[in-house]
Amino acid sequence: MIKGDKEFLDQVVTTHQCPEHPDKALVVAWHQDGFYVIRCGGGHFPEEVTRIKSLTQGFREGEELPEPIVSNVKKGLQKRNPHRPSPEIYKELGITPATDLGTGALMSPEEVMLLVGFAKRYELDLFRGHVVLMYGKPYVTLDGYLYHAHMTNVPYQLNSRPFTDSERAASLIEEGDHAWQAEVIKLLSGSRFTGIGIVTKEEMTARSPRDKTKLRSPVVAAHPWQLAQKRAEWQAMRRGFPLGTQDEREEE
Repeated sequence: MIKGDKEFLDQVVTTHQCPEHPDKALVVAWHQDGFYVIRCGGGHFPEEVTRIKSLTQGFREGEELPEPIVSNVKKGLQKRNPHRPSPEIYKELGITPATDLGTGALMSPEEVMLLVGFAKRYELDLFRGHVVLMYGKPYVTLDGYLYHAHMTNVPYQLNSRPFTDSERAASLIEEGDHAWQAEVIKLLSGSRFTGIGIVTKEEMTARSPRDKTKLRSPVVAAHPWQLAQKRAEWQAMRRGFPLGTQDEREEE
């Protein structure tokens, strides 16, 4: 799984292709653990990508992909299950991945509608990637929790920092691992909610199962602290602004 900063990944997907499915488009998707990943139109998350030799310049944001690429993506979706309806149904998802992030399988129409209904119930926006499907269940992303917190109109602060040396020792964080702590403070009530995020040395040094000379996740190896920070913030926001609880506007 290739993870990293969205702007960086946006550039990668315009100039690279999946070595296993070169006729499928690559897209940037939001993972429920709090980071961006590259997803292949073939329904999986590639461990590595290769540069498109015939493509010398990426597409600008807002431009449509050439029709041959769009056609190939639609053919790929239909080929996986010819009994599925037209891929038009997946337009409901906006930038939300059309696959289950846990299994990598293309979502069924019923699962798409489940996600659409979940987002509407909690006033989240699929076109902004607020909700994804994980092992058949809806999961709210960090963007989703940030949006939900904003809509409650409850003033708060979100702070995050790396673990101190004493905290690392107390939590038995191993040498080479990255550990962050995030805290949500509700300014009216003074309530505090913490979250932690850890990226292990093993994650950073894991090798690709297909090519042992390459890293499994080169972006994680390059920016492990960003992933640890996002994991911590996701956990803190989830605890501070859970869905389905009493309307927090009453705190004002």
